[in-house]
Amino acid sequence: MSTNLQDWVELLNAEQHVQVDKLREHARHGVAARVRGEVWLYLLEVLSEDKTAEITSLLSLNTTYQALPSEMPSDLTASLLKTALGHHTKRFRNETYAGLITSLTSQNQIQNQHLKGRERDKYSSGSRQNTLGSSSNGHPSPLIHSSEKQAPPNLSLALSSSLSGIGSDYGDDDTHHHHDDELNTIRSQLSRILPPPPSSPPSRHHYLSILEEVLGKYYNVEYTLTKPAATNGEEMEDMGMMGNSKNDWIYLVTPFVCVLSRPVGIFLGFQKLTNRLKSFPSIPSRLASFLTLFRIALPELHSYCEDEQVPYVQVAMSWMTTLLAKEMWLGDILRLWDAYLASDDMFALHCYVCVAILATCKETLEELDGSEAKLMLLDLPPLDVDRLLQDAANLRVSFPLPRPVDGEV
Repeated sequence: MSTNLQDWVELLNAEQHVQVDKLREHARHGVAARVRGEVWLYLLEVLSEDKTAEITSLLSLNTTYQALPSEMPSDLTASLLKTALGHHTKRFRNETYAGLITSLTSQNQIQNQHLKGRERDKYSSGSRQNTLGSSSNGHPSPLIHSSEKQAPPNLSLALSSSLSGIGSDYGDDDTHHHHDDELNTIRSQLSRILPPPPSSPPSRHHYLSILEEVLGKYYNVEYTLTKPAATNGEEMEDMGMMGNSKNDWIYLVTPFVCVLSRPVGIFLGFQKLTNRLKSFPSIPSRLASFLTLFRIALPELHSYCEDEQVPYVQVAMSWMTTLLAKEMWLGDILRLWDAYLASDDMFALHCYVCVAILATCKETLEELDGSEAKLMLLDLPPLDVDRLLQDAANLRVSFPLPRPVDGEV
């Protein structure tokens, strides 16, 4: 059962220590949309569970980020922007999708007006704005039938309670006024990382400009600043270990654009995610594990795909390298990644989820020819993610995950 918003706020508003283990436990069942971005940053260890050092840490991260160069080779920039443009058109300009965001935003505005008076004291004390909003379920589109078929809702990733803690340290009015300028400066600096979240789909220009900045800085960190002498061959080797091409960065970074407003927060979350992907087995081992599990768990569907020449290996390659962010609706991805980021073994969970998707789509796939099945699997319909995760858990009990050793595949 998913945790309600107030429970999330209480966990995140801890004065000295955030219980990340409890965040992780609750996140497996879905994170409230209003606090999703902040919870993700804790799960990815961008934000420290020690709140006493949070301000210093965030300011240091922001300063480091601002100093990073963002230039990329022109051919890489062109390739990334072309991919980003296509992804934006597909995922953000869909009429049903965009209309759903508008609906969610309108609903949140009504709730905000209703709660404004009740929360005014919390606002004035510097408390997190996340106390406003609804539960994580939101209001699904009438065209979507699962429980989490929504575009990125009006999420909240505002200033943490550390600010209110700082304010409370000043006992009298004179001391409080003495520190007004300092606190305002801190709030201004922190807001670069933890501002109010996005409340509507990004425009094409905004989306492309954010990605160009974030990915440009990421490219420089990975291939210029830390490895100044890296050759093209070494870059290809790095991508082989990580299992994705640079164009796949677009799909992996987009969910962070949905839950965080500032490029620095998007960059930090994306960087931590890619570091986790580097800990996955090599791409041949990933494919071998997933395809073996597919064959064992769904032998009839596997045989059908073989007989109909469904290019399931090509599909599996995409699924393994983008964590389904390319193929699934963004509302589904946000819910799925709640569980992924909270998992102790993200790779294993991902393999079981992929098999669960095939099991869910089995009857439909068996009515399609090879090319039609490929199109469906590379552009999945809306799915019930909670049901997928339950099916994945059941599969895990019945079928141990095959784990080939790198170099023996």
